[in-house]
Amino acid sequence: MDNEAQGAINRRVAMHIRNWVSGWLTLAVFATVGGLVASDPAFAKVDMDNLTIGGEARIRYEGRINTSLNSNSTNESAASHRIRVNVGYDLTPDVSFFAQIQDARIWGSEGPFGTSAAGASGIGAASAQNQNTSGLDLHQGYILVKNLGVPGLSLKAGRQEIIYGDHRLFGNFGWSQIGNSFDAVKLMYSTQLYDVDVFWARIFDTEVGGGCPTGPGNNNCSGVIFPANGQKGTTNQDIYGLYVTLKMVPNWTVEPYYFLLQDTRPFNVNAAACPTCTFANTPQAPDQTRSTLGGRINGKVAGLDATGELAWQFGGIASGNAGQNHDLHINAEAAAFRAGYTFDPVPMKPRVGIEVDYASGSGCTTTCGKDNTFDNLFPTNHFHYGYMDLMSWKNMVGYSAVFDVKPDSVSKFQVNLWIFRLANHHDNWYRAGQVVYGATNAANTASSLGRELDVHYWRTFKEKFKAEIGVGHFWAGDYTRSANLNNINGGGAGTTNGSGQSWGYLMGSVLF
Repeated sequence: MDNEAQGAINRRVAMHIRNWVSGWLTLAVFATVGGLVASDPAFAKVDMDNLTIGGEARIRYEGRINTSLNSNSTNESAASHRIRVNVGYDLTPDVSFFAQIQDARIWGSEGPFGTSAAGASGIGAASAQNQNTSGLDLHQGYILVKNLGVPGLSLKAGRQEIIYGDHRLFGNFGWSQIGNSFDAVKLMYSTQLYDVDVFWARIFDTEVGGGCPTGPGNNNCSGVIFPANGQKGTTNQDIYGLYVTLKMVPNWTVEPYYFLLQDTRPFNVNAAACPTCTFANTPQAPDQTRSTLGGRINGKVAGLDATGELAWQFGGIASGNAGQNHDLHINAEAAAFRAGYTFDPVPMKPRVGIEVDYASGSGCTTTCGKDNTFDNLFPTNHFHYGYMDLMSWKNMVGYSAVFDVKPDSVSKFQVNLWIFRLANHHDNWYRAGQVVYGATNAANTASSLGRELDVHYWRTFKEKFKAEIGVGHFWAGDYTRSANLNNINGGGAGTTNGSGQSWGYLMGSVLF
């Protein structure tokens, strides 16, 4: 054995010993400090009535047949679980702490959920800001301070879920076993007539010095935070938001909002210089400044319920290695309208409803100097545009009819029918995770994506156990029959033949 190999072995052994010693020293320190705290008389003053402990254990089996719409039996299925344990404590009536740990895994593997094709369908869906390497993670952990100097003013700081409106732009993505959460600071002011939220959230963060080999020309990959001259120490997705809820009319709200996405990540990374300096594959394109200005109206009168939402996006985005010069102008819009009527006097309280959704797409980008594709931001798309997760609020037109009944107070049966089209037949088809499902060829002229039928049943047992089952079928449209044109689900151009897709799941959860 040469000296270099022996030295490598010695270094690994030494590192193992150091890790072993440091682990036991850390445990000893925690034990010592814990013993001192427990023996302190002040420890007995902790009011256990202010402590809450709870959680959820959820198991789901999900399967999909003909994922690429080509009759080649490209199927996928997976069993998975999510376990969440949360602890809350009220230090005072106005100061509280909340922490939520979760473990989310696909059965048969100790690895975490990823962003594969299965992830796009919701089986292993993981938002980029919540990816981890072990499956065990802090989903939420924040401090809430109420009446911060002024009655009605609150501060919420730490990792938290951010939900607004119908989850169309910000949601917790509860269908995913991982879900969405953000490292954020939020100021909230609430009165009887209006609520105002102002927040900053860190979506994704990478350090220039992290995870890169040493050597010349590698963007200062030295393992330290401090960057080289002319480089940024961090490259991030930051988002700033203002959300107002006006409550002037009983049972109705008007909700104007403004969000700013500031993305300073480079468009790509020099793989030859730094093979491991890669960035997570997030739905949002890097190197952009995108503003979203919009509003939502929501309310109910007797048995009628209705919701309308409009959003406009503007700003700039880079078409390539543009170095933050944002050579493409953003001009995109989206709209959603939903209405329904519930027959309360009728047994099982049947409800019928309709929905129309639209989000713009781009006919061309680089040659036109603009990007008109609406960005779905950080939503919960699962229950909005078909339960099969084949659509996002991005280059789409959707029409829906829904019918549901409640056999009793703890159960619900629902049927949804959807018709989907591309808003712009030159742009791509985007799935619920906002990744490209169908890569559209420049010669494509078809806009019809297909029709989807979903049937679901939910029931709660003993208040703590919830069970649900659902099936869906998608009848493919002309877009999938464009021979030698559109590449669907990575199968290659011309590999689809217009065959349908089927999907189903069974899920149970226990609250404790």
